[in-house]
Amino acid sequence: MKKLLPIGALLMVAACGEQAEEGMQPADLIIAGGTIYTVDGESSVAEALAVRDGKIVYVGSSAGAAPYAGENTRRIDLDGQPVFPGFTDSHAHLPDGGGTLLGLGFQGMTSAEEIVAAVKAYADAHPDMPAIMGSGWELNLFPDANPSKELLDAVVPDRPVFLGAADGHNGWVNSKALELAGITKDTEDPLNGRIERDADGNATGTLRESAQGLVMHIFPTPDVDDVIKNLEAGMAYQAGHGITATIDAAIMADVNEQAYLAVAERADLPQRVRLSLLAAEEMVTSVVTEENAAATVDKLVSRRAQFRARSAGRLDAEAVKIFVDGVPENHTAALLEPYVNAPLGPDHAGEINLSEQALSDYATKLEAKDFQVHMHAIGDRAVRVGLNALEAAKKANGERDSRHQLAHLEIVQPEDIARFGPLGVTADMQTLWHFRDAYISDLTEPFLQEELHRWLYPAKSFIEADARIVWGSDWPVSTSNPFHSIEVAVLRKDPENADDQRWIPEEAVSVDDMIRALTVNGAYLMGQDDIRGSLEVGKEADFIILDADPYKVQPEAISDIKVTTTYIGGACVHGCD
Repeated sequence: MKKLLPIGALLMVAACGEQAEEGMQPADLIIAGGTIYTVDGESSVAEALAVRDGKIVYVGSSAGAAPYAGENTRRIDLDGQPVFPGFTDSHAHLPDGGGTLLGLGFQGMTSAEEIVAAVKAYADAHPDMPAIMGSGWELNLFPDANPSKELLDAVVPDRPVFLGAADGHNGWVNSKALELAGITKDTEDPLNGRIERDADGNATGTLRESAQGLVMHIFPTPDVDDVIKNLEAGMAYQAGHGITATIDAAIMADVNEQAYLAVAERADLPQRVRLSLLAAEEMVTSVVTEENAAATVDKLVSRRAQFRARSAGRLDAEAVKIFVDGVPENHTAALLEPYVNAPLGPDHAGEINLSEQALSDYATKLEAKDFQVHMHAIGDRAVRVGLNALEAAKKANGERDSRHQLAHLEIVQPEDIARFGPLGVTADMQTLWHFRDAYISDLTEPFLQEELHRWLYPAKSFIEADARIVWGSDWPVSTSNPFHSIEVAVLRKDPENADDQRWIPEEAVSVDDMIRALTVNGAYLMGQDDIRGSLEVGKEADFIILDADPYKVQPEAISDIKVTTTYIGGACVHGCD
């Protein structure tokens, strides 16, 4: 339960700031007149906050803030609005997200017809574009999550088309793309990938996992300037949702990394960003083996060094991403027991992308070089082998403050939930997915052993097991609006359907659990809890002002909350006058 201090007790908050220091310089900014949730260790609340040179110099009562006011101090009257520390999105894809804002994206579209019409309109508006690319379509809009090439051929027959699914694990192409890529019925499935085929063995137009890479060489690579524009748009969009720090979940040694290097020297980035470097050339297929793990880590160290040399302080590349498995919708998530009713046969249980030994060896070498390991692990087998690898690293390297994370955690066995806390592994949860939508009802539950249904997205169980949870949007897979995610986490039901039934309600978490996941826990994961994540004297002035209080509104209204203003380092980056 959130501890709300009575007004009289507010005079006790941050008592060291109540008396202005002798001969001090005035504050640059004072905000007062609302409820300031510090999210400190005592869950304190305050009335006022003062900022100087980008840092918090006072937190406490309005009266105590008065001595910090000078002739040039800017004052903000909150008029009752609540203030929180800036949020951390612990798992997002900024260049891709920004690209959907500036290019062809399908977020919010609810039918195949709507998507195809959008492709036609975009192609017609860009007649000189040699190829059409877009992203964000939902798998559940197509039979068996398998859209056909013929749908695209009808609107763009003469240019290659590639459309990435919202989940990033599936691609949809037209016949021209298959032709130019040389994909025929004789083309073999690549490692950790699958070409969907008809009864005669011909490609249907859907490419799973690494099979997407079979066509990418025929599409133009964006230049660095275009990706920088995507990054800038993505950061601005995140700021509008109160997000002041982001972990970019997968960065290859490609144009996206070049774009990040180009902006690394900017001291005024509107985000604090940590990059999770990918060793693989493809997004999903791992090229790491027991034999090449050491050489792979050496390359990652060199890439990290470039960012250490160029960063002005708001951008680092201290993490490495590993895709342990795929996703259940296309039966590539790795399970301990086989799928049921799956088209690939009764013994199919998905696959892990690295051998268990290679994964352990890789994680051990990464940790020894002070990398944070960021694993995609969705199936219960993937979670288990991921934890096994991190446990092996801990045994080999000794106790270290590594702050590794496993992301998504869709299917987790209870005995593995209990391992997160003792291993110091953070559970990175996309809580917007924690309700029974079509992905669950049509593409997941029918293919899982029934006893697994109870352990889909077990959020509360992690907290009860003393594991640290953080929030990630996985944007543009889903919206980066954290308030939608908070509402789903609290209610375990569709925020857009008032009549929806709560799904596994015993796994619902509290508003306070989510606020901490978004603030102090996210800062901890990025190794920045000493400088941000809570509103305390000496920390960076990263804070947000909301139009309603998530602790006080009805749970069904949390998704309606808006961010009115976002500050990072004392500078306004959203909602500025």
